[in-house]
Amino acid sequence: MKNSLLALLFIFMNHLVLAQHNANQIDFSNKPVKTPRFRESRQQGYLNVQQEVNPDKKENQIALECSVLMNVKADSYLAIFNLTQMGPTAKEADELIAKRAQPFIDALKNLGINNTDIYSDMIYLIPIYNYEMEKKLFSKTYNEVPKGFEMQKNLHIRFRDANIIDDIVTLAAANEIYDLVTVEYFVKDSQAIYDSMRNKAINYLARNVKKFEKLGLKLEGEFRIVSEKSGVTYPESQYSDYDAFVSQSLDAARDKTVTSLRKPKTVAYNKLSYDAFDLVINPEFLEPVVQFTYELQVSYTLNKDKLEPKNHYMIIDNNGNLKELPIK
Repeated sequence: MKNSLLALLFIFMNHLVLAQHNANQIDFSNKPVKTPRFRESRQQGYLNVQQEVNPDKKENQIALECSVLMNVKADSYLAIFNLTQMGPTAKEADELIAKRAQPFIDALKNLGINNTDIYSDMIYLIPIYNYEMEKKLFSKTYNEVPKGFEMQKNLHIRFRDANIIDDIVTLAAANEIYDLVTVEYFVKDSQAIYDSMRNKAINYLARNVKKFEKLGLKLEGEFRIVSEKSGVTYPESQYSDYDAFVSQSLDAARDKTVTSLRKPKTVAYNKLSYDAFDLVINPEFLEPVVQFTYELQVSYTLNKDKLEPKNHYMIIDNNGNLKELPIK
């Protein structure tokens, strides 16, 4: 009977330690778990977590991670306009394109944009050919002949106030410049941003370690492996379009001619979703922002003595006292 009780106690302690070990792998955040260790589902406000079988994972390892997102307003911007001009000669094509570009450049000074913030990027100057028909007695021949030249340039315009982009586009249109290629965003000190995000992630994991101590599992002083990953997403890559209309059924007009109208696409800025992050710094913003991401993961390798159950042997002496036998 005593042997049966000891065996039952051993099994119970073994299950208790394993259950505690599994619970310590649960991320305390509300974000969807991205690692393959867990599969979670939310239903009626409850979180169900199931551990997946991973043959490469050791039983004495625990991994904690923290994902951080920081929204940062750009320090400067770069607008790129394209100009294309054709002319009968290369000189005339250059003069015609300068006639459109120079007044635009001069007008930008009224917005505080000087020549040092403007760069003219020559793209190409190529000849243009056309076909000329040559009539013969019984046939016609088409020959390629030089028609003129085509020149293309890009104007790079740097500015620091996002609110003047409308004024820049208006000045460009007034000088027959209509093609705004892109607007790029720049942040000066990205290293300081990553340092700040790293400190936030470290503090977040330190608080989780304190939570583990309340469960009886101390991670301090154990061997650990630290890995980190960072990234940045710029607004120019986050615009998505959609159809802002609903088409009716054509059943009523099956035997009739239907003329479709051109329907413009609606485009809107689509930020990174906050659902996948534990911490979001500067969550509210008005204008599109540069979004920095940082992920810190710490894998702890625990001493197996803390995980493996230990057998305790007890004996009752002649006086009826219960004592533990010092057996290792």
